[in-house]
Amino acid sequence: MKRLDIIPQPNKITFLGGETELDESKLAVEISPELGNEEYVLTAANGEIKLVGGSERAIFYGKQTLRQMGRVSPSVIIEDKPAFPYRGFMLDTVRHTFSIEETKKMIDAAASVKMNVMHWHLTDDQGFRAYSKRRPEATEKGSVRKSSDFGRLKENGAYGGYFTPEEMKEIVDYCAERYITVIPEFDVPGHCSALIHAYPQISCTGEKIEVKTSQGIYDDILCAGKDETFEVVFDILSDLLEIFPSEYIHIGGDEAPKKRWKECPHCQKRMRENGLSSEEELQSWFTNRIIDFLASKGRKTFVWNESLKGGSLDKNAVVQMWMDRKKLSVDFANNGGKMINSEFFRYYCDYPYSMTPLIKTYRYNPVIKGIKNKESVVGVEAPIWTEYINNFDRLCYMCFPRFTAVAETGWTEDKNKNAADFQRRFRIYTSILNEIGITPAPPEEWNPSALDRVTKTLYFFSGLLHRKK
Repeated sequence: MKRLDIIPQPNKITFLGGETELDESKLAVEISPELGNEEYVLTAANGEIKLVGGSERAIFYGKQTLRQMGRVSPSVIIEDKPAFPYRGFMLDTVRHTFSIEETKKMIDAAASVKMNVMHWHLTDDQGFRAYSKRRPEATEKGSVRKSSDFGRLKENGAYGGYFTPEEMKEIVDYCAERYITVIPEFDVPGHCSALIHAYPQISCTGEKIEVKTSQGIYDDILCAGKDETFEVVFDILSDLLEIFPSEYIHIGGDEAPKKRWKECPHCQKRMRENGLSSEEELQSWFTNRIIDFLASKGRKTFVWNESLKGGSLDKNAVVQMWMDRKKLSVDFANNGGKMINSEFFRYYCDYPYSMTPLIKTYRYNPVIKGIKNKESVVGVEAPIWTEYINNFDRLCYMCFPRFTAVAETGWTEDKNKNAADFQRRFRIYTSILNEIGITPAPPEEWNPSALDRVTKTLYFFSGLLHRKK
């Protein structure tokens, strides 16, 4: 019985010979300043269990390992710490929303495999889901769309809903108990149709637009030339800061077409006043102004990699790379910046397994080609966008086992990873997911055949009318 079936795979296991019964009532726990904040040592031998951690967080991680060891285990010493400090998942609750209880199940699953960040996507073109007491119309008007038309997933009738400050705080507290930080995302200047619907005066044209009913990239974005734009943005951010204690706040920055800015006298005036030669530079200016505001409140900023196009992004921002053909994220990282890897073709969980098989997700090395220093890659994140996911069972099917594959990459050093063994271990770990209330995709669907990959992927994309993030 010289084997442990644990996800993520511990980084150092010393087998002592023989077996031992595990009785958690006999667990001895100790905090040691000699260990790192997320580092623990678990010894199980002779019917005794000792867990030493560098912090309460590390003790929690050690207990997640112990939970997966069963009632009888090989006698072992496990010396363990993560490969990356950031190990996250992103939940889009804009396109389709999920209940507080369903969200808690996702959090429980993430905590069980030592993930430590929940990136909560709360605003987009199809709805504004975070209630703002300073700007209540953002949710009162912007949280409802007239229908839903996401490829083959069509739903007639109004779709709405938002999270109250109390509900968001409930999620923050629930995560904190499991050593998960919640990073909210308020996406600007693009993907703001819902916000502009509530406040048309902060767009370039001032014309009222509808909350979008389908996926896409839309020309109407926030006007960078109007001071009122920043008043609205800062008010909403101020509300979020009162709810979310996270060091970082995500402000989006992706997929922001510049058509309106090119035609807008306010934006062109702003460019002239600040000596900016392009609309991409204007977005850098726009983003840096928000970064400065957050810094004045003691916070830092996450942005999507498109924010690098202007060439002058504040180096204190952390860039989340999802699709970066020009390798601007690599250049940013090599010049002292930090990045999170959420690579579209490997880590996006909303596309079918035919397009992104489990093996492809698992084997991906987030320290991508060109990176000179591994430390510049802060970690990994698995996003799930929900245009095509309108119920919790489908959400679970798409996320698992992918979330756990990304979790193992975030925790386990590359030299200790093994794809075939991971898939074996996941079959055993599934019982924990079932206890939580999550049903993952069945094993026969994780890695489709070559023929299935082609036909199922073509079928999926034949139903889409718009490019999406």
